[in-house]
Amino acid sequence: MQGTCTFSLSPLTAQFVHAIPDETEDRKLVEGWPSQPRTLGRSTIERIYRGFLDLLGILVSVPFIVLAGIALDRNGKDIEESDWKRIQTSMNVAVTAFPILFAAVIGRFTRVIATWRLERGCSLGILEQLFWSSTFVSAIMTQLFMRSFNLLGLGLIILWVLSPLGGQSSLYILRTARDTTTSVSNIRFFNTSLGASFDSGDIASMPQINALYMSSLLAPQSIKESPMDLWGNVKLPIMSRMDGGTTSHGWKDIKKDSHVVYSSLLGIPFENIQRGSNSSFHMESSYYDIDCFDVSLQPEPVSMTNTTRLDIKIDSKSWSPPVIQKTPDHVFLGNNGSLSCSGQECTTPFTLGLDHYVTDIMHQTLDIFPNVTDNKQTYFDEPPVLLFQSRWWRPSTRQTSVAYCHINQIYVESKVRCVDTQTSIPQCAVHAMRDSLIPHPARDLTNFIFPLTLQGFATYLSESTGTIHPADNSLTERYLNNSANPLLASTGDLPLFLLPKETLSERLTQVVNTYYTSSLLPEGMTGNFSATLANRKSFYDPDYAAVPTTATETAWKPYTYQVNPAWLTIFIVSSTTMLFAAVWTAIIAHRTLIPDVLGYVSTMTRDTGDPSFPGGGTTLDGLDRSRLLKNLPVRLGDSKAGDASTGYLSFTGAGVAQRASRGRYYE
Repeated sequence: MQGTCTFSLSPLTAQFVHAIPDETEDRKLVEGWPSQPRTLGRSTIERIYRGFLDLLGILVSVPFIVLAGIALDRNGKDIEESDWKRIQTSMNVAVTAFPILFAAVIGRFTRVIATWRLERGCSLGILEQLFWSSTFVSAIMTQLFMRSFNLLGLGLIILWVLSPLGGQSSLYILRTARDTTTSVSNIRFFNTSLGASFDSGDIASMPQINALYMSSLLAPQSIKESPMDLWGNVKLPIMSRMDGGTTSHGWKDIKKDSHVVYSSLLGIPFENIQRGSNSSFHMESSYYDIDCFDVSLQPEPVSMTNTTRLDIKIDSKSWSPPVIQKTPDHVFLGNNGSLSCSGQECTTPFTLGLDHYVTDIMHQTLDIFPNVTDNKQTYFDEPPVLLFQSRWWRPSTRQTSVAYCHINQIYVESKVRCVDTQTSIPQCAVHAMRDSLIPHPARDLTNFIFPLTLQGFATYLSESTGTIHPADNSLTERYLNNSANPLLASTGDLPLFLLPKETLSERLTQVVNTYYTSSLLPEGMTGNFSATLANRKSFYDPDYAAVPTTATETAWKPYTYQVNPAWLTIFIVSSTTMLFAAVWTAIIAHRTLIPDVLGYVSTMTRDTGDPSFPGGGTTLDGLDRSRLLKNLPVRLGDSKAGDASTGYLSFTGAGVAQRASRGRYYE
C-alpha cells in the first residue's frame, strides 16, 4: 500500500524551487548527466580501468611472494657477494614498499566487500566497520566508537596488524651466518726459563741482540702498547699491574678496554698456529718484575765491584746447595766500569748491580734451588736489591740518579687467544693470567745472582747502543726518560731521578726483559723460530727450548644464507594475505552490480528530493557523480530558516539552506 507524502517549503526554498522549471530541464543543466535510464552494466572504459586496478593489485603482491621464495631457496647455501647485495637491496625496498602497497590493496578490498554486502543487504554497523577500517588505528577506533566488539572487528584489526609486521619482517627473513669446526692441534712456544749466555764472555750474536733491542726501543708507540711485538710474538703483561680481582681458580682477566703494561717489548715466539682459524692455548713462561722503592739524586755514584774482587770459586762445578753471600755495604756487583769519563769517551752511561751473589757455583741454572708452586714464597730472608744509577752531571756538580729496586722472577700461566685476520700473521694476545702451578724456583731467585751472568748482562746492556761521550745519553736512558718517543730527549744527561717510582719501575722492567729475551734466541725472534731451533741443536736442545702444548683451533666455515623461521612465516602470511585480497577484490568487484557509492560526499545528493540536486543518475559511481557535480554549491545548513521555533539541518544546495547559527535549536 502506497502513501502520499506532503511537505511545505520555506519562502526562500519556494522561491528557489520556482526558479527551476522542471526535473527534465534541470538535468540538462549538468553536462554529461544521464538523460535516459540505463542498465547496471559498466562501459568498456570502466571495465578496462577496473581490470587494470585488479591486475595491478595482484602484480604488486607477487614480488613479495618471490622474495620469500628466494629466501627459502637460498637457505643453507653458500653466499655469493653479488647475490647477497641484490637480496639486501630487495629487502630494504620491501620494508618501505610493503606497508604502502598493503594499505592500497587491503583498503580497496574492504571497500569492495562493503559495496558487495550493501548490494545483498546488511546492517549499517557492518558497513561502517568495513568502510572505515582503512588503517590499523582506524580499525581500532571504529570498533571503539561504534562499540562493535565482534569477530568482524577483531578480524579487521588482525588484518591491519599484518601491514607493519609484514614490512618489518622483510628485513629479517634472511641473514648470513657461518658455523665453526673445533679441532685440537699441537703447537710449540719458546721456553723462557732457558739461561742466557752472558757468562761466556764474548757473545758472537751480540750484534743481532743489540739490533733487536734497539729496534724494540724505537718501535712506534702503537707497537709498544700492542699485545704483539714487531715480529708477531705475543707479549706478557705485568700481572702485578693488572686491574681487577681474581677468579676462584686464580685467573686475572684482562679487560678489553683496560690499559695493559707489558713486561717486555719483545714477545714469546711460537709455531704451528693453523691459518684460517682462531686458536687458544695455555702458555707457561716467566719474566722479571722490578719494583723501585727508592729513587733519588745522590752527590756521588754508588760503588761497584766485579768478580775479580769477590771470593768466588770460578772453577767449582759442584751441584750441592749453593752458597749465597751479600756484597759489602754500599757496594754492588755489576758493570765492569764506572760512570767516569776520560777525554771524549765515557766508560759506561749507566750501571746495574745486585747485592747478592752465588759464591761457589758459576753455572747459570736455577735448577739447583728448591722449587715452590706460587709467586708468593721467597728464598731470601732479606730480598736482593737491584741498583740502577745514571749520570746527572752539571757544569758545577757531578751528581747521580740512583734507584734501589727489588727484582723478582714471576712464573705465570697465560691464556693466549689468536684471531686469524687473513693477514700475514694471526693477531694474538694474552687475555688471562695466573700464577704458574708448575713447580719452579722462588720469585726472588733470578739468573742475576750468578756473578758472571749479572756482570756480563749489565756490561753488554750499558754498551748496547754504542760509546757515549760526555754530556750525552744512551738510547736506554732516553727510553727510561720518554718511552713513547725516546729520540725526543735533548742532548745531555737526563734527570731520571724525577721519574715517579712506578714509572721508572715499569720502564726498567721492560728494558731488562727486552734485552734478556733478545739474548736467548735472537734469530728466532724475527719469525724463524722453527728454523732457528733446527740450526742451533748444538746450543739448545729443541725438545727443551720449545715447549709443546695443545691448542684449540676454531675454524670458520664459509658464510651461508640462514632464514629466520619466525620472521619468514610472518612475511609469507602477510604477503599471501595481500595476494589473496587482491584476487578476491577482482572476483567480488566483477560480481557486484551496484555502483560504488560508499564514502563519497556526492552520495548525499542521492534520493534527497531536494530540487537543487539533479534527479536520476542512480547508476553513477560515487566518483562519477562527484566529477559531474563538482561545481555545484552545497551546504549543510538550516532548511527551516523561516520557522521561528526549531531549525532543521540538511544537505542541500547552497542557496536553499541558510547557515546554521550557534544559539538556535535544531531537530
